[in-house]
Amino acid sequence: MKVVVVGGGVVGLCCARELVRRGADVTLIERDACGAGASSGNGGWVVPALSTPIPGPGDFKKALRWMFEPDSPFLIRVRPSASLLGWCWSFWRASSHRRWRAGTAAMLRLNARTLELYDQLRDEGIAFEMHGAGLVFAARTAGGMKSLRAQFAMLADAGWRGSVEEWDRERIESEEPALANGLAGAIFAPDERHVRPESLVEGLLERIRRDGVHVAEHAAVDSARRENGRWSITAGDETYAADAAVIAAGVWTSALVRRLGVRLPVQAAKGYSLTAHGSGTTPRHALYLEEAKIGVTPFDDGTRIAGTLELAGIDLALNTRRMTALLKGAAPYLRDWQPRDPRVEWAGLRPLAPDGLPVIGGLPGQDGLYVATGHGTLGVTLAPATAALLAPLVLEGTRSPELEPFRPARFA
Repeated sequence: MKVVVVGGGVVGLCCARELVRRGADVTLIERDACGAGASSGNGGWVVPALSTPIPGPGDFKKALRWMFEPDSPFLIRVRPSASLLGWCWSFWRASSHRRWRAGTAAMLRLNARTLELYDQLRDEGIAFEMHGAGLVFAARTAGGMKSLRAQFAMLADAGWRGSVEEWDRERIESEEPALANGLAGAIFAPDERHVRPESLVEGLLERIRRDGVHVAEHAAVDSARRENGRWSITAGDETYAADAAVIAAGVWTSALVRRLGVRLPVQAAKGYSLTAHGSGTTPRHALYLEEAKIGVTPFDDGTRIAGTLELAGIDLALNTRRMTALLKGAAPYLRDWQPRDPRVEWAGLRPLAPDGLPVIGGLPGQDGLYVATGHGTLGVTLAPATAALLAPLVLEGTRSPELEPFRPARFA
């Protein structure tokens, strides 16, 4: 069976790998270089403990308040857009506790084999940087600690079975000396991991090429049409015929399927990161800074500070104020770490659906056409699981119940 995968980010690469592993003849088309988009500069977290939809209880009120704070963790840039207005309405509706709990339970089911699947990638000889030191959730205030305890209690109520440890100030100092004195406390999730996302992309790309996947980079898809029972995908001067196609093009997926009359309300959620070697104490663990909503990730070669979620359309410009806010927000949590030049500053666009859930499955009325998008800030976490469940649907028509909450038809 011939399958075209559109999109060379971590989700598209995982889909291509799983499809070729199951015997498909696969072509992968990427508008830029593989991994050049949101997959290149994110925090690289593999975090079943953070498998929660972004519109949680109270998030809409926070978003409204933060709209007038240019340095806020979640910023909606108001612009004349009917699609954005509709998206915000749906976001508000999805922010109830009932919807959040149902969405979290669905994400946990999708994520059930995530750590096992990452071990499988490594065991198959795919080379990438992975760390298993766990994740520390650090709070500066008593209110922050209360919020963290409530978050993990709700996760447990939704079905999460991971383990956590609460650290007091003395334990923080001994276990994570990179954190500043005087924090209110921390919660340690030992099972969480992180990877260097660039290395994951490179490893997956090398593997699928070796396994026979034809990779066409710098080839933007112009059209997709159904002809004589097959899909015809045109990118530049090339046209690729396939029995099925998977669109995993991140924030560009909506525009591609809109040409076929299919509406996917996915917005571009812009994030920023800074990667550098630093002076001072380097973190031993990945850190989530609760009140600032910022992630700090130590790699073999540098440390990455990542965060913010900005709805501003398809805009990859580096906003200096937002970048400065990352460092300013992280500083009170860190004992003495400071980035040194040269530093790599990055902005990328994560695809975010209004209910905060991925969009995975067949498109209504488009036989043989599938999408895998809307993973938001969890693309690295959910990519292997998405591929493992989508490939049997594409190749055999086997529909896993774990995919039901993520079906594209929910937006029909």
